Formats: sequence, C-alpha cells, structure tokens
Amino acid sequence: MKFLAASLVKKLTAGRNLDLPAERYRVGIIEGWFSIAGNLTLALIKMVLGVFTGSIALMADAVHTASDMISSMALLVGFRLSRKKPDQEHPFGHGRIEYMTGLAIALMLTAAGAMFIYTAYRNLQAGVAATPSTLALTVVLFSIWFKNTMYHLSMQLGRLINSEALIADAWHHRSDALSSIAVLIALLGSYLNIVWLDAVFGAIVALFVAYTGLTLARSSISRLLGKAPEPEMAAEVIKRARQVEGVIDAHDLEVHDYGFFKSMTLHIEVDGSLSVIKAHKIAQAVEQCLTRAYSCNAVVHVDPLMPDHHE
Repeated sequence: MKFLAASLVKKLTAGRNLDLPAERYRVGIIEGWFSIAGNLTLALIKMVLGVFTGSIALMADAVHTASDMISSMALLVGFRLSRKKPDQEHPFGHGRIEYMTGLAIALMLTAAGAMFIYTAYRNLQAGVAATPSTLALTVVLFSIWFKNTMYHLSMQLGRLINSEALIADAWHHRSDALSSIAVLIALLGSYLNIVWLDAVFGAIVALFVAYTGLTLARSSISRLLGKAPEPEMAAEVIKRARQVEGVIDAHDLEVHDYGFFKSMTLHIEVDGSLSVIKAHKIAQAVEQCLTRAYSCNAVVHVDPLMPDHHE
C-alpha cells in the first residue's frame, strides 16, 4: 500500500516545484478528485450491499465513506476559492469558507452517526441479523486495502506541499479503513449466526462516525475563531527569522489563518545603532524569507536594541 502510494506521488510530482502556488493547487485538486472518485464508488457499493444484506454496520460504513467524499469536495472548494483574489469586503481572501463548509459537513456527519446508533439499538432489541454475504466480505476487504492506500497517498502529498487540509483528508481515509475492520468483524459474525454482533459493531462504527463529525466540527470552529499557530510551526518561523543576517532575536509571532492564505506579523530585534534604512532592509529580508517559506503575507516590525541589551 505504502509503496504503491509512493510510486503515484513520484509520478505526480516529478520535476515540479511544489513551492509554487500553482503547483500546490494542482496537487490539491488531483488528490481531491482521486478521493471523490474512489469514495463515491465504495460508498455506493457498500450501501447497496448493506441494504441487500440488512447490515447496519455496512450501511453505517457506507455513510462514513460518503463523508470522506463530501469532505474531499469541500477540500476542492477550498483550494479553488483560495485562488480568488482579495476584494474590498474580504481583504484577506475567501479561504475560510473551507472551514465553514467543513463545519456543515461535520454536523451532518454527527447526525448520521446518531441515526445509525438508534437503528442499531432497535435491531439489537428486535434480534435482527444481517444476511451472510461473501460478496460483502470481499468488498469490505478491498475497502480496507484501498482506503489505506489513499491514506498513504494523501499523507505523502500533504506533507510535500505542507497542507493541513490534505493531511486531514488522509486521516479521514485512515478512519474509514478502521471502521471497515469493525464491519468485517460484524459480517464474519453473521456466518457464525451471532445475531447481536452486527448491531453492536454497527453501533461502534456509528459512534466512530459521530466522533469524527464532532472532531471535525471542533477543528473547523477553532480555525474560524482564529486558532493560534502550532508550537512547532511558531518555533520554525522564529528560527527562520533568526537565521536572517542582522537579526538578533525574534518574538511576538501572530499568524492569521485564512485557509491557504496566511497573514503573519513578527517582531525582530536588531542593533539599535543601525540606520533606519539598514534596519528596514533587514525587516524586508525576513518578510521575503517567510513569504517564500509559507506563501503568506508577512509583516515584520523592527525593535532596535541598544548595545547594552545584547552584549
């Protein structure tokens, strides 16, 4: 699985400069369409077989797979809107609509999980069992393999272009693979005539679906409210700034996340005996460094230090 994903990534990115916005956009769009096509096919097959066999676990898993498709569609929307230029009403662009879409999807996903939990409970009370199906077992095994391959593909692409959106999509693929394992256990139980196993594991999968929805909702709300940068990222930004010639230290980093557009403000400390022009050139060098590294709008404020402050 990992080897196949690595081969695909190599073909998709060979000879391309992934630091360019156009190339990042291309990678995001390709990953999104790969996810949509694969998830749509899997979700339809699972749902049809779930209805045919009466398996709540398989139907819940189909919804989970469909949620991956919808989240990938939101990812595509986010990538496309991130290219739209800022306007008078939205000076920082339109990237945060991706998080709004994600929040709506997360709430629908949570509701779907709750619905299947209720259905599983009713089936458990009534003693309804799934119909054994070799075809269903085959589809679930293929789903586990396919979703793990998609996980590795999305994760590798996400890390290459430093995209949290693609990395999140990768974890969505991995969560679907894990839920399919629960479905596999439930279907195997039907062969052993263990009536309650499908309902129990259907509820487990449904809980996983609802938990995923709540987790995504929390993440979307956090970003809409203006989440602080991760400590690792903040440390990396400070380190890059300190490496620019003339910078004594850097502090008070602020990052405003607007989807794929970020606005950074940073204070740097420079020798107070420098001329205004020299200090300004150092600030410009830091801004250019951060802009290249993070494809952001960087604004650097200069704090001049007197000699006795940095001896």
